[in-house]
Amino acid sequence: MFRVAVIFKAIDGVLEVAGGFFLVFKPGFIGPEVANWAADLLIDHPASRIAHSVAHWGGELTGDTEHFASIYLIAHGAAKVFITWGLLREKLWAFPTALVVFGLLILYQLYRFTHTHSLTLAFLIMLDVGVCFIIWREYRFRRRRVEATGIGGR
Repeated sequence: MFRVAVIFKAIDGVLEVAGGFFLVFKPGFIGPEVANWAADLLIDHPASRIAHSVAHWGGELTGDTEHFASIYLIAHGAAKVFITWGLLREKLWAFPTALVVFGLLILYQLYRFTHTHSLTLAFLIMLDVGVCFIIWREYRFRRRRVEATGIGGR
């Protein structure tokens, strides 16, 4: 089950990198498309709070926000691919590497949050902090196992 979960994370990382490069080469695409999609939804469901929220969110997306998203997706996706490679090979170094990389991404997200106050970004920050906590706990467990048995992936 661990391998399946890690493979899904690797696939997710590849998709994030692809999405990030899409945003680099198609700037200004997402915001108008989301706003148009939400407008179509509002025609059929004018009282939909979700459609109103999505329309507002799409209208608020700027080129700067998409630039941030592209950098975030490429860095986050590449880190996932690299780290999952280490995890699939049961390398102990992959855990602290993940913590450092994701910690730097969290710092960058916090910096961006001070400028945008985006609820989406706040959610991503909380999600990444949670992931870092899980990685830290798993690292402690594996490190103890390596110390106890003398067998492990350095």
